[in-house]
Amino acid sequence: MAVVEVARPVRQVGDTSVDAGRGPGQLPWYEYAARTICRDKVVLDVGCGLGNGLDILAKTAREVRGQDLDGRLVRPNVHIGPLEGIPDKSVDVITCVDVIEHVEQDEAFVRQLARVARERIFVSTPNWTLSRCEWPYHVREYTPRQLRDLLKIAGQVTMSKGAPSGAEVWPVNDFTYDMMNAARNWPPTGFATRCFSRILPRSARLHAHLAALVDVRVSAAG
Repeated sequence: MAVVEVARPVRQVGDTSVDAGRGPGQLPWYEYAARTICRDKVVLDVGCGLGNGLDILAKTAREVRGQDLDGRLVRPNVHIGPLEGIPDKSVDVITCVDVIEHVEQDEAFVRQLARVARERIFVSTPNWTLSRCEWPYHVREYTPRQLRDLLKIAGQVTMSKGAPSGAEVWPVNDFTYDMMNAARNWPPTGFATRCFSRILPRSARLHAHLAALVDVRVSAAG
């Protein structure tokens, strides 16, 4: 799958301090996941960072665990280490909020998520069409089609779009939204598409963030 690569050095999250690159800006995505897919479930937050999202997920989940690679983030319910250290099908739901854009081996990462989750995986990430991978910590970003094609290896994908924080979320018609993103990214139609998007109702516009819900119980072809 073709992705948009970064032609510059990428900083490491937590490089200058434990909170570097780990701001709380995406907490509404956790609230969205908590009320839509996590109720009464065993949930693993992959790339849990400072753990703010764990507290939100715990409001509805039966049990919440975290995973991260940075030893400074150790907590009683957080696994410090790679996903390979977590048993197969050991949680119902995985949340992965603005993490995949930091991962170099993204396909292998998605396969690990599918190995660990029994039911669903929730992924949020910036939409390259608008953000253009300018954040210095990101290895790559995805268009909606690229993200959907990547996640199909794990199961059946349902896409949404929204604000970077997750405070606003709308469902996506894959064909229509793919066409809008493609038009925005093609130089001859890019400016006109950007102007057209601005006059549409907010629910119909291009948005800076993507979210995907992957049902690992249903194959992409099912």
